[in-house]
Amino acid sequence: MSLSIDYKVEEPVVKEYTNGELTVIWKPQQCIHSGICLRGLPKVFNLKQRPWINMTAASSEDIVALVRDCPSKALSIKGVRFKEEDRSDQQVTLIPGGPIIVKGGATVHERKSTEVFHETVSFCRCKRSKNFPYCDGTHAQPKED
Repeated sequence: MSLSIDYKVEEPVVKEYTNGELTVIWKPQQCIHSGICLRGLPKVFNLKQRPWINMTAASSEDIVALVRDCPSKALSIKGVRFKEEDRSDQQVTLIPGGPIIVKGGATVHERKSTEVFHETVSFCRCKRSKNFPYCDGTHAQPKED
């Protein structure tokens, strides 16, 4: 008797939004829900509208500046690679109810491994992340009782 098991590997969701001049790419599985986009350009990034990204609600320059600040890099600009930040200019930001975001790079030493982040890394504070110590956006999900 032979047993055959088919595994379905789901491709990550990638969505694109364009205004004809530039295209924003959004990878929802990568998003940590820091809310920087929602607070930074609420007319562009609005969860109450469909599609949730309105590329005509701000200038391309403003959109690029905000996408550059996305801590998880779930938002990016098609065809644009942002220059790595100078590590001497590191910034640490505490997101209320969310992660600690280190911009400008970090080297993380764990027991038997070392990871180097050249741009931005987000650390979980709620301890519910499936990728702990890194934030995976779980803090934005309702707690299970």
